[in-house]
Amino acid sequence: MDKSLEKIYGNKVRIRVCGICVDKQGRLLVVNMKGISSSLEQNQSFFAPIGGGIEVGETATDALKREFLEETGLEIDIDYFMCVYEHVSLPIHAVELFFTVRAVGGKLKTGFDPEQGTNQIITSVDYLDYAKILTLPFEQRHGIFKYASSIDNLKKLRGYIRAS
Repeated sequence: MDKSLEKIYGNKVRIRVCGICVDKQGRLLVVNMKGISSSLEQNQSFFAPIGGGIEVGETATDALKREFLEETGLEIDIDYFMCVYEHVSLPIHAVELFFTVRAVGGKLKTGFDPEQGTNQIITSVDYLDYAKILTLPFEQRHGIFKYASSIDNLKKLRGYIRAS
């Protein structure tokens, strides 16, 4: 992980929200970021569902709507809560609340992360076939993808999942 990112996200428990958004062709909306891969290659791509941290005083659903607008330019409706995914790999400790969502407005674009200022880590946002996501090396994709072999199985995840 890039040292500047470790300073922002590391050595604290971070509560995050993530959205599973599927288009009419059955593809999953993902963000591609650089510098957060678990690999030693700091510029390596990392693909993850759209999401981010909850701010003080913000509800989880409001945070998810804000994150989608910031990162993708899309407005969403939230369908249902899926599961909790906990990732502990120090210096990172994240507790993520996953929801299924639907795009209802806006125009898809590569957005930004306000916490990053001019050093943006988001390189692209796009809908990808789930089979393609599963072919990526594990260190280049979010750990939640390890627990589902298809979009349908992903949307059926429930309960508490601890990354292994």
